[in-house]
Amino acid sequence: MSSRRWYGGTNGTVPGVDVGRERILRTPMRLLILTLIVYTAAVTETSLVDVTRIGHVTPDLLALTAIVYVLMANHPSAFVVSGLIALVGDLIAPGHLGVGMGWMLLLGFGLTRLKRHVPLEHLAAQVFAVLAAVSVWAAAVGLTGRVLGDVSLPWLTIVARSAGVGLYTAGVAVPVLMILGWIHEPHLTTDY
Repeated sequence: MSSRRWYGGTNGTVPGVDVGRERILRTPMRLLILTLIVYTAAVTETSLVDVTRIGHVTPDLLALTAIVYVLMANHPSAFVVSGLIALVGDLIAPGHLGVGMGWMLLLGFGLTRLKRHVPLEHLAAQVFAVLAAVSVWAAAVGLTGRVLGDVSLPWLTIVARSAGVGLYTAGVAVPVLMILGWIHEPHLTTDY
């Protein structure tokens, strides 16, 4: 059975989707790699939280993974995967289940729409997007937790710590985004 027949199209393509035999074969490997990255981020957040803490602030590696996935993915439904990554964070954190996932779905959807109008290929733009997205996400989750009774900190403390989390996570994102940029960079050919 050919890949064209499996997708049901007459010419093997779906409008707006890059479908080919190579992409079908690489999808399980990409899913495995993403699962390993999410698992590693979750283990790091839970076991090394005291080592990575600066004051009251730690980087949110699962939020970083979710935002970077939205930035690097080329399909408009990437925000759904970012919401699932945030659900893993909800499962390992105390509080109401689904708050982080809901805010990440909204934020990821907004980021996918923003990518259509604002070029986010440059490293500085990507780092700023991580800074803004993680800060807004952490503030939204923290303030929602305050409303629901999960957090007892004052409102301004939640916002200030959210900005710190965003800044710290953006700093951690720099080498990650650099490596991903090198991987996605087209190979230059040189003639000697």
